[in-house]
Amino acid sequence: MKLAVPPYPKEQQKIAHCLSSLDEVIGLESDKLDALKNLKKGLMQQLFPQEVA
Repeated sequence: MKLAVPPYPKEQQKIAHCLSSLDEVIGLESDKLDALKNLKKGLMQQLFPQEVA
């Protein structure tokens, strides 16, 4: 698979910065998703408590 590489270093830096920013946003959204999953789990446990036998 061939990729076109921009010939100018400044353009490469802009693209790298953009991709780094996207990686950061993806990481933050992933953390948010994990927190929401934990919140959901806690709320479900409160709503439907398990009886200890």
